[in-house]
Amino acid sequence: MDILNKLVSNVLPLYAFIGVGYIASRWLGLKSKFVSVVLLYGLIPLVIFDNLVEADLMQFVVVAAIVFLMCLLMSIPGWLTHKYLVKDFNKYLLSCGFSYFNIGWFGIPVVLAIFGEERLPLIISAYMGNVFYGNTIGYFLVSRSKELPVKESVKNVFMIPAIYACVAAIIANIAGFEMPESLSPVMEGASWVLSALGMVMIGIGLSKVNLKETDYRKFGKIIGVRYLAAGVIMGLLVLGEAGVIGQLEAEEQMLLLMLPAFPIAANLVVFASFLETEEKEASLLVSLTSIISLIVVPIASLLLF
Repeated sequence: MDILNKLVSNVLPLYAFIGVGYIASRWLGLKSKFVSVVLLYGLIPLVIFDNLVEADLMQFVVVAAIVFLMCLLMSIPGWLTHKYLVKDFNKYLLSCGFSYFNIGWFGIPVVLAIFGEERLPLIISAYMGNVFYGNTIGYFLVSRSKELPVKESVKNVFMIPAIYACVAAIIANIAGFEMPESLSPVMEGASWVLSALGMVMIGIGLSKVNLKETDYRKFGKIIGVRYLAAGVIMGLLVLGEAGVIGQLEAEEQMLLLMLPAFPIAANLVVFASFLETEEKEASLLVSLTSIISLIVVPIASLLLF
């Protein structure tokens, strides 16, 4: 695979949509809510169904479980970072930030640009593992600063259309349903629009942050530990899967090893905004990791592939 050529020809133009989102937000007043509604209630469920309806269900379970477990284990370095490096940072927000990865609006577009439709089922499976964590335990962690009841986080997960699209796709998969060939151009177009709007969302988020007033030393510690810890944990999980289950092929293992290079999920800002707690810190974490991942992901791709 000529990964460098794919990065230059496919990923760099995709990054231009970050600039589109930034400009549209800063000067045209584009709101993230409109774009997120299109993504969350339209394109993401559609792409999830299309890619899981004929996917290998065993692979789905394995990948989703690996990602969920990685998210769960990432709370440990998050807790240690708060205890020893940044004691003045909200520990619940920090734990969620360590564990919640932007696979939907960053990972899917990047994987689609580099690998095309072939590897979308795997990254969709990873996305679902991330969704299961982020919209249950992740939401609960952020809500702890507002002392909301536990049942609020349970309610939240049932409001995510991706969950229903996933369940519907699994049922259709078991029943042997196949997508009509005539819909292939529509689905390809939906994937492309998802990629573009996902990057637009990152640009909108960046437009809301004043990077000049950022304590880069503190955030540097947080982000540095997060990237390193995620790489180690995912590496151990992939190694464990290879030794115990052996479901994943070599390229699929490498693709999972790219996940630690992804930024913090934009939903961290959504949660903080909704709960009216630690909004500035959440925006900074998401924005800074989004910028860094624009560089780290291409480097990781070259090293792994």
